[in-house]
Amino acid sequence: MSTRSTRSTKKIAAAAGAFALAAALAACGGSADGANGNGSGSTSGSASGDGEGGVTKLSMGVVPTDTMTETFNQWSFLIDLIEEDTGYEIELYEASDLPAVIEAAVADDLDIIYLGPFGHLIARQNGAQMSTVGASSATPAGVNNASMGVVRADSPVQELADLEGQDVCFVSPSSATGYLFGAAGLVEIGLDPERDINPIFVGDHSSATRAMYDGECAAVFTTRSQAEVEFYADNPDVNEGDIRVFWSAEVPEGGVAISTTLPEEVQATLRETLLALNGTNVLADGRCPDDRIVTGEDGVEFCGAWNNQWWGLEEADDTYWEPIREVCEATEAPACAG
Repeated sequence: MSTRSTRSTKKIAAAAGAFALAAALAACGGSADGANGNGSGSTSGSASGDGEGGVTKLSMGVVPTDTMTETFNQWSFLIDLIEEDTGYEIELYEASDLPAVIEAAVADDLDIIYLGPFGHLIARQNGAQMSTVGASSATPAGVNNASMGVVRADSPVQELADLEGQDVCFVSPSSATGYLFGAAGLVEIGLDPERDINPIFVGDHSSATRAMYDGECAAVFTTRSQAEVEFYADNPDVNEGDIRVFWSAEVPEGGVAISTTLPEEVQATLRETLLALNGTNVLADGRCPDDRIVTGEDGVEFCGAWNNQWWGLEEADDTYWEPIREVCEATEAPACAG
């Protein structure tokens, strides 16, 4: 594996197109089965150069934040590490929203792809040629994501059946933790998530949980971190124990995949590098700046090398995303159709 000197500048790749996702995916006509094959040994449309496997430059697509500058700032440290350890130049793909990233993955314009679990499903079932590297882990303890049904501590709701006829807050129809898994739970006990409750889509986890707390709905479905940590941290007027979890289901975390149209040796280098670039190793290597040193709940320090200063990746394969497909089949949610 080659190394290279630290780059003095960064380049941000321009988005290949500004088409609406629905129109782009309709034109692709791909299937999930075709997305998981082995690499053909050919170079992908975005990779370029004369390095290993004929490649020196790679394109990386991530879930965008409010602005491209903010997105780049969240990922620039990791990009520096990838470049240092592989010798490849990494360009961050410029996208205004998640559908644009999915569209680029389907079009094979991306070599490294970071998506949430639902994004992986949509990209794959529309023909993106991707191979899973790993799932995101916030700490060295491993992936710990869940959809949780949450109510005020004084709520009479004790189980899913108690939500019949109630206003229920969700994040969005395409959120795994904030809708799909909760909807699948309702279907399993015989409740229609569209007719037997009144679903209210709020838009983000923080606002949805606050709406529940303020009495705008009887319950909310959100992430484990929101229910157990973030809601209290973001709302100083709320005391620990003021909300409680009455239902939960384990949910895949977001993660990283690489294009299977890259040369096999490039895929191997990327896989090895991405899995090794975790917070434990980066701290041990002496490459972690002080402002990225995180102390976990167990008191052990690590480097927040990844997006939002998470630890890194826990190795996974393509079967990791199957629970998303299963809840889509159970709920027949329109968002699952891409």
